[in-house]
Amino acid sequence: MSQCKRPCVVALSAPDAFSYLFGDLDPDNPTHVAALFDLAERYAASEEGFVERTARPEALRANILGRLPPLNSRSVLVSELGLPQE
Repeated sequence: MSQCKRPCVVALSAPDAFSYLFGDLDPDNPTHVAALFDLAERYAASEEGFVERTARPEALRANILGRLPPLNSRSVLVSELGLPQE
């Protein structure tokens, strides 16, 4: 995923859902592995895949590299960008 400076990267993505990218994970750390499985369950159960920071497993909160909204999100966190009016 071209994250050479942030090795061991995991992405969560689904159609019409937020996408998440986490890095600096340790595949040999059982806490990180368990947190990823926990997050995947929360992601699948959430509306539009949105999992608030406080609802994410604590082991992953500092490891987020990005969160991208779906193109047609209904979330109040996403506002439509338009071209400036002249």
